[in-house]
Amino acid sequence: MRQVAERAGVTQATVSMALSNHPRISLATRQRIAKLAEELGYKPNAYVSALMRARRQNRNLNERPVLALVSPFPTEEGWRSAAAPTVRQMLDGAIERAALRGFDAQEFWLHRDGMTNERFSDVLRSRGIQGILMGPLPAGAPAPALKWDFFSTVCLSAPFSDLRLTTVCNDHYFSSLQAVRECYRRGYRRAGLVQLRAHTQRFHGRWEAGLLIAQRYLAGMMLTEPLILESWNERSRLSAWFAEQRPDVIVTPGAELLLPELTEGGLKVPEDVGLVGLGLSSQLQPCSGIFQNGRLIGASGIDAVISMIERHEKGLSEQARTLMVEGIWCPGSTLGALSA
Repeated sequence: MRQVAERAGVTQATVSMALSNHPRISLATRQRIAKLAEELGYKPNAYVSALMRARRQNRNLNERPVLALVSPFPTEEGWRSAAAPTVRQMLDGAIERAALRGFDAQEFWLHRDGMTNERFSDVLRSRGIQGILMGPLPAGAPAPALKWDFFSTVCLSAPFSDLRLTTVCNDHYFSSLQAVRECYRRGYRRAGLVQLRAHTQRFHGRWEAGLLIAQRYLAGMMLTEPLILESWNERSRLSAWFAEQRPDVIVTPGAELLLPELTEGGLKVPEDVGLVGLGLSSQLQPCSGIFQNGRLIGASGIDAVISMIERHEKGLSEQARTLMVEGIWCPGSTLGALSA
């Protein structure tokens, strides 16, 4: 750092602040110092930064650097008690990976005490936190407005249309495409998509896109009109839709919830209709479909945050990036046997 400071004609403190993307240092100076640091082979270490910060704050030097797991849910336990198993698994995977990487992942509720996003940002900064992993936003919730310039931030979410943050999520498009291909291999030719209205908003039509492409390239594959539900317990709408559209296989992120609805409604699965899930809770449950592996998604989010910290990459990006994790196909027992 001393050599970088000498070449740049500034103090070491200025170099430190510039490489931390501190807004007090002009963007031009930050870019110039970053270029010099790269030319001189200077690679900052997140652990050393955490150590120096701990010394300045008179904290225990054995403390591990902290990453914030920010829950944007309406209630404090919203992430841990989320209805979707994949979302709960993301939290567990993030905590496990952070510990493995030598960081302490601490949970913070975005809406604690009704504080503003600005105040929440100040709380994290006061604790010396550099990295944030944001949980999935509830359907319809506005994007947070934190002081992004002070943090390396990753969100476990499909890409935002109005916020240039790095995101990590399942490859929803490929999941639905893979699911329909597996149905096709087993002789199904009329697929019907059933999902919640919240899914159409959150995933920007990615599940629908997979089905549409499958119909285009798989000879004879047809799609019914999709069924958009407000909740999974609308049995009367499900029955009416099935009677009208007559799909031979239902593709849905709620397979484990719809299975009892179908059987209690008098249908045999897979004899009367096949059922394939797009977000299975595990590889051991009975439904056929895609296991997204929320633990891996959460762990990948932590890896992305740590990489950003090591690169001193903070604030909103000029161009957003998304890391997508492929799902795992589970044969299950809710589809018929492979066609001869």
